[in-house]
Amino acid sequence: MKKLLFLTTLVLTSLTTFAQGSNDKLPDGIMSLEWRYNPFDYEGKPVNMAQFYGRLFLNNKSVVRLGVGVGFDRDKQEGSWNKNTSSVNANYYDIEHMDSIKESNELTLKLSVGYEYHFANTGRLDFYAGAEGGFLGKFCSGSYAKSVNNTNVTVLLGNKNTVNNADYTNIDYTKMTPDNKVNEMGLFATVFTGVDFFVYKGLYLGAELGITFNTGKKKNGNYTQETIKQTVVGADVTKHITSKYSTETGNTITTDHVNNTTTTTPSYAREHTGTYTKVYFEPVIRLGWMF
Repeated sequence: MKKLLFLTTLVLTSLTTFAQGSNDKLPDGIMSLEWRYNPFDYEGKPVNMAQFYGRLFLNNKSVVRLGVGVGFDRDKQEGSWNKNTSSVNANYYDIEHMDSIKESNELTLKLSVGYEYHFANTGRLDFYAGAEGGFLGKFCSGSYAKSVNNTNVTVLLGNKNTVNNADYTNIDYTKMTPDNKVNEMGLFATVFTGVDFFVYKGLYLGAELGITFNTGKKKNGNYTQETIKQTVVGADVTKHITSKYSTETGNTITTDHVNNTTTTTPSYAREHTGTYTKVYFEPVIRLGWMF
């Protein structure tokens, strides 16, 4: 956090120093459109998002601004391993292979409205402070898939006997990730200060530092899990069982395809809600054009 504050202060100081001695006047416009981005990583920061703002200049002091921000973060992890013990015992060994894929998705949406008071300008620099508030939500999803295939080989009197075991698992997550991050929806309020540096006519670069208070509600998501277990001895299928479980209903439906039976095992359905409160610094760099 100290590095974060230092870098933000350095940007503001550099802009001030660069503009000293300039007699250029600020451009005369009534609105601007800008893109803003937070390049720093720190604890409590919302998922990386690009934000777009529109600013309406009521006069040379008062400005109303509207903003929308969208961010998306995807984490995909893949793994696999193999095992072959034939080199240990050529008459009795296992060949095993595993693949897994875990994917987590987080979509962030931010909608804001705010007010700026432009209290000072020097040449091409325009300093302001203000406050804004609005909606900040996070929407989660994900999936997990794993397959394990094992072949046991026995060689007896020159005859090779095999037993193949296959185990598959597929999980689909709704409103949550495999790491138990869940949807969040709430309100935020930010107080901020910043500066615009007009590079050429209406084109400007800016830096802003805000302190954000974010509070809201979160609710657990749900997932459905499907598993398949199969055993093949030689050419005969001796086991083929599929199982489906849903946290929404709490029921597990199991089908034995060899014996043609289906059973339903009841369990509890998950439901949990909670609240959250976050306070964090929010520095941004900005690029815009005044009309």
